[in-house]
Amino acid sequence: MNSKINTAVKPPYLKAEGRLETTYHLTKFSLVENVLIFATGLTLEQAKDNAKELEKEQSLSHAEAMKCICWGNGIHNVQSFNEALPQLVKSTFGIEHTEFGLYSSDDSYTGFWWVEAGTTKYARVTIPGSKNTEEDLTDMLVARLLPVREDSPKQVKFLHAVKDCLIYLGRGYTLAPHRKNLNQVQDIYEIDIDIRKLILNSKGSADKLLSYALASCYNTRHTTELMMSQSLADKSENLEFTKIDLSNKYDRDELARGFRYPQFGDMCMQLDDTQKDILKRLLENYQGW
Repeated sequence: MNSKINTAVKPPYLKAEGRLETTYHLTKFSLVENVLIFATGLTLEQAKDNAKELEKEQSLSHAEAMKCICWGNGIHNVQSFNEALPQLVKSTFGIEHTEFGLYSSDDSYTGFWWVEAGTTKYARVTIPGSKNTEEDLTDMLVARLLPVREDSPKQVKFLHAVKDCLIYLGRGYTLAPHRKNLNQVQDIYEIDIDIRKLILNSKGSADKLLSYALASCYNTRHTTELMMSQSLADKSENLEFTKIDLSNKYDRDELARGFRYPQFGDMCMQLDDTQKDILKRLLENYQGW
């Protein structure tokens, strides 16, 4: 399809008797769903596949499963996938869903518009021998918007921080496909973390702190469960506890002394500059895994 695209900063208004004849439209979510991507790098197609697995494993409805996927991939405080769509658009294109769309004149689409660096830009499109359809123009708009997303890839920075952390720790992960080495990995989902191996094989305070931080990024709940279980086992062995009466203040205090999670103060004092840099980049770029 040969097309002619004229780009301008000023709107291509058509005037008749002092009246603006160009009508502006926001893009329909349904027309961009095929390219939407979570801030973590998970595509919407992958998210729907994962939701189907959750439906089977946890006996959830599709709506509940999609909500869980959103929560686990950086879109919190939403009660439905529809509520998450505007945030998905922002993480994909780097601008709000209200900052791009099509415009029409005389009931036919004539181009598209978008906001870039605070300035609204416009593209008038002419497709010889063909009608400008909403789908065609949206595809062109998407092609123009996607490169903008690549200018600020937090998911790429997070991947680099994870890889640096794993290189430093030297254990606790597997790669899929297995023919790759860590330097060849381009997607965070190619890395699988063995939380037990990562945490329980720690050597030294700094190693343990980074292991805990990385494991928490991968799966916070499983990390907490493992550390709590290990603390209970240690307490049982040291104090020969076989039963714990949670209504007894002394038992509660003794139990609390057994739990030792990595603390912020420990991180400040134990980590060297290289380790702090890894932790800093994990914190700055984490948006779910």
